[in-house]
Amino acid sequence: MKKISFQALFALIIVAIGILLLMRTTGVYDATQLIKYTPTLFVLFGVYIIIKSKLQNLSGPIIIILVFGLLQLYLLDVLTMAVLRDWWPLIIIAIGLSILLNWFRSPTTKTDDTDTIDLFAMLGGVETMITSKEFLGGSLTAIFGGVNLDLRDSKPKHRHTTINSLVLFGDADIKVPEDWELKMTITPILGDVKDNRMRNQKRMEQKEPKTLEIKGLVAFGDIKVTD
Repeated sequence: MKKISFQALFALIIVAIGILLLMRTTGVYDATQLIKYTPTLFVLFGVYIIIKSKLQNLSGPIIIILVFGLLQLYLLDVLTMAVLRDWWPLIIIAIGLSILLNWFRSPTTKTDDTDTIDLFAMLGGVETMITSKEFLGGSLTAIFGGVNLDLRDSKPKHRHTTINSLVLFGDADIKVPEDWELKMTITPILGDVKDNRMRNQKRMEQKEPKTLEIKGLVAFGDIKVTD
């Protein structure tokens, strides 16, 4: 069974919220009470990221948990606007501490021999070097954050490998081996998609080149590929 990625899970949350809003606006069903609990979905999503990353991805998820957790408490009338107005600087402090914690706990670049990637950066950054000799592709997501993916020490299992990407108000830098062909199937919306690799004669002369296809959406951000 195919594992659900961070990208797919995030999309499911957005779709679920959209359906609830549509039900309310069209009068099909009064989903007001259900909508009130939607911030909890993002809190659980942040917890899931922390657990799945084995505490390596902290800054972004902690911010997600904090912001949507406070919003949930406000919607449930546990916290009043007066309390939030007095104590909101704690959010700034928590953001700073989470970034520092992430910096102390994680190496500059994480080395991973996994065959399938599932990278998610939201309000933070992720740097990963893949060394798998049977690389299968995967997904990367950058939302108000950045992903730095180094594939130069990896080898694909098949001649055609796909990475599904979603970049919103963020950026993704992907480094690939010199002999890989590149195919971009990306929809840019006020964003940039750049192939900054040097011209390589060896790559051009290959009869059965290894091809990396990068698919997805870039909005208000950029994807850059180098070798």
